[in-house]
Formats: sequence, structure tokens, C-alpha cells
Amino acid sequence: MGGHGESQSKGLRAHDWQIAVDYRYLHADRFYFGSQATPPPQFFGQPLIINVHSANINVTYAATDRVSLRLTVPVSNGTQSRFYLDSARHVARAGGIGDIGLVGTTWLLDPGAHTKANVALGVGVKIPTGNNKYMATYFLQGGSSLQFPVDQSIELGDGGWGLILQGQAFRRMTTSMFAYFTGSYLVSPRDQTDVTRAPPSEKNATVRISVPDVYTARLGAAYSVLPEQGLSVSLGARIDGIPYHDLIGRSDGFRRPSYIVFVDPSVAFEWGRGSWTLSTPIRVHSRLATRSMSMASGGTIGAGDLAGFLFFVGYARRF
Repeated sequence: MGGHGESQSKGLRAHDWQIAVDYRYLHADRFYFGSQATPPPQFFGQPLIINVHSANINVTYAATDRVSLRLTVPVSNGTQSRFYLDSARHVARAGGIGDIGLVGTTWLLDPGAHTKANVALGVGVKIPTGNNKYMATYFLQGGSSLQFPVDQSIELGDGGWGLILQGQAFRRMTTSMFAYFTGSYLVSPRDQTDVTRAPPSEKNATVRISVPDVYTARLGAAYSVLPEQGLSVSLGARIDGIPYHDLIGRSDGFRRPSYIVFVDPSVAFEWGRGSWTLSTPIRVHSRLATRSMSMASGGTIGAGDLAGFLFFVGYARRF
């Protein structure tokens, strides 16, 4: 699950440009049903192992002190290792450009006059530039195989256009500490794609992949440890999720409704016009929805791998 960039751009002035690269690493190797870790029965009791390396390339232009426009180009390389119907473990891979995002953001108050607290709102579009049919070898019983789209967890795109809604806010609590909030919700009007869960003649061969809404939010406090050296630390909470029902349109097809709550420690270092950020969210609670939907509508129970931790590192530079 994911967002559209970790770097923020609240310090930009009119006609400034910012280029940022945010790298993320995700690892998951425990199968969940609801909130309980359990051996996955459909994979011979053996765990799935998912590794995803991804980077968001963000280019931001500040039209004024309050209004900015950001282009996000995601690139990822992921693997999923699991047992197939031939009773052997195989690795599927997918890599390339994902779904591009374009978001306009405005501060509700003049940043120059309101340095203690402010709120920004953003709206944009997600363009389905990522391949949602990236192929890999699918191994069948009897030793045969064919080419079939990889699992959702490592696909480059979801196959649908989306409406991006974002918000961020901060409030200075003391001279050295301020509270922060950032959040993003992706509205996906498309119901489902023409990609099925399994090849023809296999189980779930008629169940199509859903195009779900996705959300993420962070809330916490940051403390300036060495103000003159630009060093600060923060601690908060993070939640990533996929809702059971979309805000717009139907919610048929296969999806993994879930949410994951993380403790979110991070450190930031600013030097001149550049800044580094490092964050290592650690999972403290997670749940996949367990309510069933009719298989006639392509529904499913909630089960699958969830990330135990995330790793983010980013660099941004203003021009």
C-alpha cells in the first residue's frame, strides 16, 4: 500500500522548484487472516515472501507562496516468492514505472504571516501509466506453465484513474517542538479490471481484480534537536489502509481490505537548500477484513501478507 511521496514542501516560496527522491523498502513474510498470523493453506502452509523496492521522483513548482503543483513519478521493483500448484516455490518479479500523480496544493493561510500553525489542502489526479498486467510465469499442476499477470502486491499499477485528496497541517507547541499531520486518500471510481485472480480453468479464474480506494495518514510531533545544524527528530503514528467499500462506484472484484498501524520514528537533517529524511515505521497492529462477499460478485475474504516494517529515506533540494 502506499502514497504519493514522503517529502513535504511547506518551505517553498513563490517560483521555487523542488526535486525530491523518496525511496521505500517493504518486506512481508507473514500471512494474516483478520488480525491473526496463520499459515496460508492455499500455499501448502508455506509463507509468501514479498519484497518491494520503490522510489517516488517528485518535482514541485511553487506558483506562489501558498499554491504549488507536484508531479510524482513512481518506479518500483518487486518480487513475490510462493508455492504454486506444482508444489514448488517460485519467484515472480515486476519492475518499471507506476501510476503517475499530479497534485495541486494550497495553504489556507499566508505562510509568511502564520508561522505557528497552518493547514494545506491538495487535490489531483492519478494517471494509470503503470502496467497492471505485468506478466510472469504461472506454474500449474503436472509441470506445465504459462504467462499470467503477477499478484496485486507487486503490480506496477491498478488499472484505473484516480482522484487524489491530500491534507497536511502543523502547529507549533513550543519553541523547539511542533505537532504535524499529513494524510492522503485515493478515490478509485473504476470497479474492477479485466485481470482475473487465476488463469482459465483454475480456481478463481472468473474472479476479477478490484480497483480499490487507498489511504494513508501520519500524526505526531517533531522536535528540533540542533536548530542551528538543522537536525530534528519526530515520533508519531502512521496508518495505511484499503477500505472495504469505495467512496464512488461499486466495490466488486478481489481486494484485500485492510489497515496497518505503525509507530513512526523519523529523523530529518537540513543543510542549505537540501534536506534528508529517514523513517522506519514499525507495525504495532494490523487487520484484514474477514467478512465474505458473494463470489458471484467477485468478492473475497480478507487474507494475505502484511508488511512488518517499512523503510523510507528521502532527499529533497530547492532551486
